[in-house]
Amino acid sequence: MFSNIGGKIKRLATAISVIGIGLSVICGSIMIIAGANSGGAMVGTGFAVLIVGSLVSWIGSFFVYGFGELIENTTVIAELAAKADAEKNKAE
Repeated sequence: MFSNIGGKIKRLATAISVIGIGLSVICGSIMIIAGANSGGAMVGTGFAVLIVGSLVSWIGSFFVYGFGELIENTTVIAELAAKADAEKNKAE
C-alpha cells in the first residue's frame, strides 16, 4: 500500500490534472452554449472557465508531481547511501 509512494503521488497528480482540465472544458462549453442560447451573457465567462480552469489544473499539478519526484529521488539516494555504507563496512 505504501510502497512506491512517489510513483503513486505522480500518478495522482496526473489524474487530478486530467480530471480538472476535463471538467473545465465541459463546464466552459456548457456555459458557452447556455450563454449563446440566452443572449450571450455567459459566453465570456465560459471561455474564461475553459482557459483559466485548464491552466490552473495543469499548473497546480506541477507541485504535486514535483513532490512525488522528490520522494522518488530521495528514496534512490537513501538506497545508494545504504549500499555504499554497507560496502564500506564490509571492506573494513
